[in-house]
Amino acid sequence: MNKHAVSYAIIRFQPHVETEEFANIGIVLVAPRMGYLDFRLEMRRHGRVTDFFDSLEPTAIRAILGNYHSELKRVRDLAGHAGDGQTRFEFDLTDNAEHLFQALTKDREGIIRFSDVRFAMTDNPKDKLEELFEYYVRRNFSSPLYREGLLEQHVRSVLKLQEINKNFKRRTFNDGVYSATFPFVEIVDDRAVKILKPIYLGQNDPTRILDHGNKWLFTINRLKPLLPRNVVFAVEGPAEKAAQQRAFQETLNLFKASNIQVVDATNRNELIHAAEA
Repeated sequence: MNKHAVSYAIIRFQPHVETEEFANIGIVLVAPRMGYLDFRLEMRRHGRVTDFFDSLEPTAIRAILGNYHSELKRVRDLAGHAGDGQTRFEFDLTDNAEHLFQALTKDREGIIRFSDVRFAMTDNPKDKLEELFEYYVRRNFSSPLYREGLLEQHVRSVLKLQEINKNFKRRTFNDGVYSATFPFVEIVDDRAVKILKPIYLGQNDPTRILDHGNKWLFTINRLKPLLPRNVVFAVEGPAEKAAQQRAFQETLNLFKASNIQVVDATNRNELIHAAEA
């Protein structure tokens, strides 16, 4: 899948210009060539903001964020050529998303401000938006999404060191209703022969371990007619906690019962053997 250049900015709540203090509250991201513009704004966990800016009433902060959320939805709808607000912006419809992003993030005075615009490459702007939100706003540096991203990077580096990374490509499989993207699909003569999928199963909540494992089990079973027979899950499990370990082992047993090979993603030799076999 092709990677797309995206631009993004961090949305900041800065009620006191004099002190230059601010809190990150969201992300806005645009993929110009796709006409994609979307945002994530923190609408649930207000404690960090209300505690830090304790001179403001919590109800006032929630009202400000609620109103701004509505404004961002309006701008997002404009990018999708919905609504009748085009006359506010004098540009062609084909450039809608990019121009709206530039107009939105332009430096101006106000309680809601933006960071400098930053750039990235991604094959999935929606996932990138979620990743940036988790990192800059939720600060979940150890969140399952973030950890699974790190696990994917680890697997890629191991394959690269063995000089077998060129055999693996990112591929999306779609049955017309349901689709899933796998980061490592071995291609031989333009035919998919193996899937290697890193999966993080070290969540603190045992239920989340089972939920995440079952999500990928459902994906494999749903798309089985389209997938190669050789499917390998490279997994990272939880620390030595009894409940999490039970959930982890139960999940591995479910994988194996569906003829999915399981290897330890942290064991370099296992990983290489699975990739080369």
